[in-house]
Amino acid sequence: MPKFKRGEKFQSDEERAEEARFSEKRANLLIQIRDLRVGSVTPNDTKCRISRMKEENNRMVDDHMKTMTTIRYGHRVDPRSRLPIELFTEIIAYSTSDPLGWFGWCVDKLLSLTLVSNQWRDAILSTPHLWKDIILNEKTEDLQRKLSVALYLSGVTPIELHIHCSLPVWEEVEPLILPHRTRVNSLTMRMSFMNPRNTSIFPVILQRLGHLPQLRSFQCDLWYSEENAVTGVNSFLLEHPHIKAVSGVLLTKDILSSPVRDGLRSCRTTLEPQTILKELEMAPNLEEVTFMADHFSLQSRDQYHTEPDVIHLPKAPLKWKNYSQFGKVSPNILDSLSTTVTTLSLHICMCDFWSLCSMLGNFSAMESFEMTLKIGGEHKFTSPPISSPSPCKTVRRLTLRFETEPSWALPNPLEYSRDWSFTYSDIIHQMFESIDTLTLSSHYDLPVQWHLIDGDGFQKLEKLTVSVSQQNSKLTESLQLPSTLESIYVYGDDVDLSNLSSKSVEKLNIATFGVSKSPTNKIDLMAWPNIDHLSLPAYKLKLDWPHSQFHKLDSVHLTDISSITWDYSTQFCRDLALYPDAMPHLWSLSLSRSPEWDILFILLERYNFRTSIDSERISCLSIGDAPLDILEPLQSLCAGKFTERPSNYELSWVGNTDIIFDHSLPGCLRCHKLLLFCRHTTLPAGHSLYDRAYAALTQFDIWEAENNSIGISRMFGEEPDEDLDMYVPKYPDNTQDILLEWEYRERAWEELHQLGRLKSCRGAGRNRVFITDKLCERTSGIPF
Repeated sequence: MPKFKRGEKFQSDEERAEEARFSEKRANLLIQIRDLRVGSVTPNDTKCRISRMKEENNRMVDDHMKTMTTIRYGHRVDPRSRLPIELFTEIIAYSTSDPLGWFGWCVDKLLSLTLVSNQWRDAILSTPHLWKDIILNEKTEDLQRKLSVALYLSGVTPIELHIHCSLPVWEEVEPLILPHRTRVNSLTMRMSFMNPRNTSIFPVILQRLGHLPQLRSFQCDLWYSEENAVTGVNSFLLEHPHIKAVSGVLLTKDILSSPVRDGLRSCRTTLEPQTILKELEMAPNLEEVTFMADHFSLQSRDQYHTEPDVIHLPKAPLKWKNYSQFGKVSPNILDSLSTTVTTLSLHICMCDFWSLCSMLGNFSAMESFEMTLKIGGEHKFTSPPISSPSPCKTVRRLTLRFETEPSWALPNPLEYSRDWSFTYSDIIHQMFESIDTLTLSSHYDLPVQWHLIDGDGFQKLEKLTVSVSQQNSKLTESLQLPSTLESIYVYGDDVDLSNLSSKSVEKLNIATFGVSKSPTNKIDLMAWPNIDHLSLPAYKLKLDWPHSQFHKLDSVHLTDISSITWDYSTQFCRDLALYPDAMPHLWSLSLSRSPEWDILFILLERYNFRTSIDSERISCLSIGDAPLDILEPLQSLCAGKFTERPSNYELSWVGNTDIIFDHSLPGCLRCHKLLLFCRHTTLPAGHSLYDRAYAALTQFDIWEAENNSIGISRMFGEEPDEDLDMYVPKYPDNTQDILLEWEYRERAWEELHQLGRLKSCRGAGRNRVFITDKLCERTSGIPF
C-alpha cells in the first residue's frame, strides 16, 4: 500500500484528519446500505431507508467538499489585497503566457480573470505590459477583434510581435499592426502552422513592416529556407544594426562582419566552421551555435579538412553553451568548448566516433550530449582503438540516434546492429556512467539498440525514451532493465514489448500505433508490479484480473486506433467493474475511445461506492465525446454521490436498435453505439446515391466502404434484405449478467456491420470530455 493516498503528501494535518474522518463515516454508511440490500425482508421500507441513506451520503459529500475548501482557503484573503501590484501582475503574466503561441487563449484567459473581482479587473485592465504579446497565427478565432483589444490595452508600452501566420492572414491584420510598428521591441518569426516549410513570406512581411526604430530583439526560424528568404532576412538585419539580441537566423558572412554580430545570442549557418570561426569568436553574447549541412553523408566526412595555413585556432575558451554540428568535428573547437558548453549535439559517421571518445572526457560543464551516428555504407566498424575512455561524469542526459541511408542495403540489419551493440556497449556505459536520462532511436533498417539498456550498464538511469519505426520494431530477446529505472516512454510504430519487464519502473508510457486488425504482443502488467502510472494502447494490455492486485497503480490512460473494431476500452471497464480490488487506488482514468455507457455507469457505481476505508474512487475521468444528458450523472458519480440516471438498458446499444436500424437517420456505427449525433455521413442533395456517398466520405471512410461486404451502393438509404433483429441479443436484467455477457453482445455488434453503415467516421472521438468531482468540461480538438 502506498505511503500516501492521492494528494495526501501535499495536505496539512487538518486536511488529513478531515479526510480520514470523512472516509470512515462514509464507509460505515455504505456498509449499512449494502447490508440493507442483502438482508432485505420488507422491500418497501428498505427502499425508503436506502433512499434516505443515499441522500445522507450526498449531503455528507457536499459538506466534506465545503469543509475542505474552508480549511484550505477559508482563512485566506484575496491575494490582490496583500500582494504589491508589481508582483501580482508578474504572477498573472506568467500564468497567462503560452509558449506555443495560442494568442486567442492568452487574451481569453486575461479577460476571464477580470471576472474574479473588481480589484482584479482594475489591476489587469490598467497594466499595459500584460497585453504586450501580440501573436499572429491561423489557429486564433476572431483574430482581428482580439488583436484590437490587446493593442488598445497595451497603450504605449513596447510590444513583442510574434508572426506565425501565412501571408493571407498577415494581409488581414496588417492595417491594425502598421500604426503600432514604432512600438515593436521584439520580433519573432516562425513558420506557419498550416504550411510549415514556406519561409518565402518572411522577406515579404519584413519589407512591409519597414524600419522598426525600437527593435532590440529578433528571432527567426529558418530551418527549411529558400535562398531569397535568407537573403531577405539578412538584409533586414543589416538595416537594424541597433539590435541587441539576434537568434535563430541562417548567418552569412555579411552579418558576421556587421555590427549585428554584437547582438548574436544563437545562430545557425551552413558555412564551414573553420571559415567563420574567427568572426564567431568575436561575438561577445553568442551562446548557441549550430552548423548545418543540407545533405550530409559518409562520403562528405572529410568536408571540413582545411589546409593548415588557413585554420583559425581559438585564442581563448569559447563561451558558447549550446553547440550543434553536422559533419566531421574540429578538435580545436571542441577543446575550446570543454569548459563552457552544457549541451553538445553532433551528427557524425561511425568512423569519427572513436576519435571523438578521447575528447569527450575533457568536458567539465556538459550536462546533455546528443549524437546521431551514421552506420553502414562502405565504412565497416572495427574493434575500438581505445579500451578505457575517460568518463563524462557531468553528463546527465544522453541521446543516441542511429541512422543509415535507405540506399545502403545492409545484408542483415538485425545482426549488424547487434554486433555493433555488443562491441561498443561497454565503452558507452563507461563513458556515460552518470546519466539519468537516456533517449534511443533508430531509422530505416537499423533496429533499436536495445542491448545498450540490458543489465545495469547505466547504473544511475531513471528515465528511458525509445523511438521506433516500422522497420525496427522487433524485440526478440528478453532484457533485464536497469534496477534504477523509474520511467519508460516508447513512441512510434507498433512494437513488440512483451519481453520487457521491470520491478522498479513506476511510469510506463507506450504511445505506439499499428495497423493490425488482429493485435498481438500484449504487455503483461504482472511483469511491472510497482507501476503507478500506465499509458498504452488498450489492445496491448494483458492482465490476469482475478489474481492481480496493483496497490500503487493510481492513473491509467488507454489509447485506441480506428483500425481495431473490438472495443478494448469497454472491455477494460467491464473487467475493472468485475474486479475492482485489482486496482484499489485508481483515481484517474482516461480513455481516448468512449466506452459503452451502461458499462461505464456500472463501473463508477461499483468502484466509487466500495465500503473499504482505504479505497480510492475514480474522481478524474477523461473520455471521448458523450451525450450532454449523461454528463451531470457522471460528475455526481465521480464526486461519490448517488444520482438519478437512465437505466442500463436505455444506455446500451441494445436498447437503441430502433434508431440504429432506421436508415432515414444518418450516422456511423460507432456514433450510434455511443448515442451521438453523426454529421459526417449526411448526404448532399442533387446527386446519385453512389456519388452522394463518395462525396460524404473521407479518404479513410472510402477505404472502409470498399472493404465492406455490402458495397458502396448500399452504404446509405437502402434497407438490408435480411432481418437484423436476429443479431440483437437479449439484454440481461441484473448488473452482474450485464458485465459477464458483454463479450457476447460485442460479437453480436460486429455482426451489425452488415447493416450497411460506416464502421466509423472522421469525427468520431474528436471531442473530449473531462470530468472531476468539482467540474465537467467538454472540449473540441484532435483525438489522441
